[in-house]
Order: sequence, then C-alpha cells, then structure tokens
Amino acid sequence: MRRVIVFLKFPEPGAVKTRLAAEVGDAAAARLARHFAEETLAAAASLGLPVTVSFAPARRGGEFSSWLGSGYDYAPQRGEDLGLRMRHAFEDAFARGAERAVLVGTDAPDRPAEFLSEALARLDDHDAVLGPALDGGYHLIALRRGSFAPEIFSGIDWSTPKVLAQTLDALREAGRTAYMLPPWRDIDDRAGLADYLESHPEAARLLEADDVGAKAGAT
Repeated sequence: MRRVIVFLKFPEPGAVKTRLAAEVGDAAAARLARHFAEETLAAAASLGLPVTVSFAPARRGGEFSSWLGSGYDYAPQRGEDLGLRMRHAFEDAFARGAERAVLVGTDAPDRPAEFLSEALARLDDHDAVLGPALDGGYHLIALRRGSFAPEIFSGIDWSTPKVLAQTLDALREAGRTAYMLPPWRDIDDRAGLADYLESHPEAARLLEADDVGAKAGAT
C-alpha cells in the first residue's frame, strides 16, 4: 500500500506563514495558508491513494475535519521538532500497513501532483526520494518501509539552507540511496508569492488592501 502524508498547521492569523505575514499582514497570510493547504490536498487526493492529514496543533483536531471533510485520515503531529514529527508520521504510516509513503508540506501548493506519484514509483530502486526546494531545504520526501532509517531526521538544522545537504549526508551515512526530483520553490516571502501569483492570478483576491495597508501603517 502507498500513502500520502500532508503536514498542515491550522491557518490561524499570527500563527502561520509568519515570514510572509510580515509583508502582507497576518490575516492575508492566514488566508493564503488556507488556500495553499486546500490546493496541496487536492493534488494529493488526485492520486487516489489514502491521504493522512498530519496536523498541528493537536487541540484543533475537530476544526480540521470540519474544514477539510471526511475524505482524509487525521493524525496530530507528535514530537518536539520538525524532524521528530516527520519521523513519527512515517512510522505511523508504516505501522498502518503502508509499504511506501510520501510526505509533503503546503508551502509549494502548485507542485505538480506527478511529483508525488513519481516519488513513490522511484522507490522501486531507491531508498528515498527528495524534492529539493530552492531555499536549500526540500519540499517532498518519500521513503519505503523496508529501508526506513529514522536517524535521517536527527541532527538536521531545520529551517536553514543546510537541510537538504545534511539529509543527503545522513542518508549516505545510513547506507541509503536517494533520488532527486526537480527543484520547486516554497512560498515563504513576497518574492515567492509574486512568482506564484503570476501563474495563479485568482489567488490575488486573498490579498486584501486592508490587511496590506494595516501592516504598512504599523511599520
């Protein structure tokens, strides 16, 4: 069995997309986060595979299912840092019978769905598949149960440009092979958002003048 895992934070103003919020305002950033989550989940669901929404914070669990519906499995994220949360998500997927799993976040909402299916297919002859992000991290990771190495999530400087290189080093040290998908950009700042809006102009409605103006007036 194959499974898709989507990491998702509740789109509460002031708690999501904080770098972007510094430029467009908390409310607009939260609306964008909601939109990115819905786009990411639509792409995941298009594969016809089981999808787990790995959500945070745990106390908002009922709100996630009310928002996104009953078509997904829901599991709260567990762990003190991103690495532990991803490790536990994979372990839970494998414990539920998945032979292969691909995990994505929502910062690359227009990532082609074909990237997810290719990642799972490339596990035929690789232990791991990574989708590099332009900021030095990765936007996707796929692993198979038979060669899962939990140590690849330890000792990583998360949220830095070192993430991808350190993960590749950890895979090599664990004796695992990795396949690299084409790079894709995360939407973390105004430049990334502008690039996204060029090909998705309908999302510009999520940037309302009162949010931007309020933020500008406060600086």
